[in-house]
Amino acid sequence: MTCNICGSDDFAAFRGRPKELCRDCGSLARHRIAFAVYEHHLFTLEEEEHSLRVLHLAPEPCLQPALDEVIGPGYICADASPERYPHAECLKLFFPKDFKIFPNGYFDAVLHNHVLEHIPGHFGDHLIDFARVLKPGGRMIFSVPGPYKKRLTEEGGEHLKTDAERLEKFLQEDHYKMFGADFVEFLRQMPGGFVVPDGIKNELRAQLNVRPNKAPFFIWEKHQ
Repeated sequence: MTCNICGSDDFAAFRGRPKELCRDCGSLARHRIAFAVYEHHLFTLEEEEHSLRVLHLAPEPCLQPALDEVIGPGYICADASPERYPHAECLKLFFPKDFKIFPNGYFDAVLHNHVLEHIPGHFGDHLIDFARVLKPGGRMIFSVPGPYKKRLTEEGGEHLKTDAERLEKFLQEDHYKMFGADFVEFLRQMPGGFVVPDGIKNELRAQLNVRPNKAPFFIWEKHQ
């Protein structure tokens, strides 16, 4: 087994899962599948007039250096708490209010992994706001915990009074949502674009030590 991000073959167990953590770059299986998705759906985007403009929210330390190298000067990192990402030159932006600085159709791609569950409000509003800043043909590439297809989405964690309540309801103290089957259907029906299959074969997922039915990725492409 080789890490597709850094090339290392040195892995350790993580939370009871053998060979989950790359000792070199620190990636987990979901980061390695993310990089495979980027190779298929981000690095292949072409832009003749300017370098790609890509917005990466909550930039993971194992992914940010590789993305910065491939994308170049158009690669922008942002988060509401940039101090959590000292490895990146990260803009301090609160979503959605601060995203008004970006005009419609500004980015070729928006990346966010396990970010939506931390944002107060309805996930549909968030997805539509992200879609606004995508140019025609641009792609939103992202992942969320789950989604749990045998239940409906539950939201409203921002209205709970304690971390303990959020932990019990949403499985983590700083989660405000738990995504269900309606989340997937909303994305498929969201106006202005369409869902693109990730194109990652089961053999590659197994090579990257991604457990069956885990770490799904979503690619939503804006209509030309």
